[in-house]
Amino acid sequence: MVMSEEDIDIEELKRQTSHGDRLDSQADNQQQQSLKNEILEELERIDAGDEQKTISVWDGPTAAFIRALDEHPEQRAEIGSALRRQLDIDDDGSINRPELVRYALRLGFQQADPDKFKTLRKSVQEHATQDL
Repeated sequence: MVMSEEDIDIEELKRQTSHGDRLDSQADNQQQQSLKNEILEELERIDAGDEQKTISVWDGPTAAFIRALDEHPEQRAEIGSALRRQLDIDDDGSINRPELVRYALRLGFQQADPDKFKTLRKSVQEHATQDL
């Protein structure tokens, strides 16, 4: 079978693309491993008391929303249930302010970059089982 110039171009493009994909994938894996290692180091610093577990967010509209939900616990519970459902977390029906904010942040990170969120989950699991 004689290959036309178009067939050769397509084959060359496939070869170049597949090679680039492997290199990109390898770079992505290295970046994910680096992120995982940093998360593990941060978790160790938190456990050792060298870093706090808390974070602060300066955002007026979000603060107003969270405070308003404090006055409407049934609505906060609805949002909490939705967050837990999206994050595949067991729902006991009640949710406090820190949980609500924590789950909202986690869901945002998960939706923004599922692979990096998966790295976080793996890091937390690894950290939890290090001393077994």
